[in-house]
Amino acid sequence: MSIRKSQWTNIKGDRREESAKTFKFEERHFHREAKSQQSQLESSHQHGNRKNVKRQFEDKLT
Repeated sequence: MSIRKSQWTNIKGDRREESAKTFKFEERHFHREAKSQQSQLESSHQHGNRKNVKRQFEDKLT
């Protein structure tokens, strides 16, 4: 659950929100992404090593 705290200001008798901060206490969820990246690195084929070779556009179409 997150908590949102606002700062207010008074402009000509009208209350306006000047800024807001969101405080998050829960943990960020990156565990599943880390597992998939690790399994991708351990797979048999190479990933992203040939940056100097450009694929033709016809090869990208399905």
